Amino acid sequence: MKRVCILAALMIPSLAWLSEANSTVGPTSVAHSLVASAPLSESQLRIAIVGFAAKPTADSRAVEAALIEALARDARAALVDASMIEPVLKALAYDGSINMSTGQARGLASAIGCDFFVVGKAETLTRSEGEKESHEEAYAGMIFVDARDGSLAGFDFISERASTREAALNGIVRLLGARAAGYIDRLIQLRASALISPSKASSTTRDSSTIDFIEDIPDEGSAHSIGFKPPQFLNRVKPEYTREAELADITATLEARVVFRSNGEIGEIQITRWAGFGLEESAERAIHQLKFKPATRDGRPVSARAVVRYNFRHVDEPAQKADEPAKRPVKPERDFANFSSQSTAVRSANSGCA
Repeated sequence: MKRVCILAALMIPSLAWLSEANSTVGPTSVAHSLVASAPLSESQLRIAIVGFAAKPTADSRAVEAALIEALARDARAALVDASMIEPVLKALAYDGSINMSTGQARGLASAIGCDFFVVGKAETLTRSEGEKESHEEAYAGMIFVDARDGSLAGFDFISERASTREAALNGIVRLLGARAAGYIDRLIQLRASALISPSKASSTTRDSSTIDFIEDIPDEGSAHSIGFKPPQFLNRVKPEYTREAELADITATLEARVVFRSNGEIGEIQITRWAGFGLEESAERAIHQLKFKPATRDGRPVSARAVVRYNFRHVDEPAQKADEPAKRPVKPERDFANFSSQSTAVRSANSGCA
């Protein structure tokens, strides 16, 4: 039996990303759509398939080859040859991670020279949902990353059950062939929207009286910390460990830069370390449910920006003996009492397993 452990912490944003920002480093199917309805541009996109496993297997190679073949059939995509990708991965000592910060992802994309790159995880597993029953289930989780800023451009998850391993894997191959054009549609939409957005922003005038000035959490003991009190949290919200993450047995750290507004509302959320498998959406839902007392500067409420971290992982839970009493739950902490001045020293905000 497994249980899920999700930890959350609040970090100081200014130091947390200093190093990483410069880093170079048939029967059943399920799909979360990156697919879009129609392309907005016919210009080619340079797409690099980085891989689906730190240690590739026959199944992960088959999924990778199927995705490459499906994308290559679309004239709007120009795939970066593997002979150009592999030396870069070796030079950067890339370890096969599919849980990157935006800085790490941007550095990798820059070294490859692509518009988007794809990482993910693919396996075929024998599963059982009842006594004397078993089946094969293949899945593929694909993470599309935007080279411009290292952000998560999209995620798609597909799975297929069958009586044999080969049939399940073939089902994944068929789904990839059917969905590849939609991937290109969506990536072109993203690229086109990025070109349109700046012009829209520049043509919009803002009343300076409505601008909400936002402070980063100052370093403890610094001159700027005098008179500043960080937001005080009144609840803990544990994000959902998604079905896709559970199926793929994902262990990941997700981080988001969050604005905690002076009126007690959650402001902008920017994912700065992504994980795919629906965990970004899960984290955002949890963040929006946080209740807090706003930060103050000299006793007056102010908006503050900080990094929230969630650690997702499976925890093996031994079966409880029949005569063993259940442990009483530990009373949770009510808030963040302090903020550390070092990015590596964080105070747990949500430490509990379920």
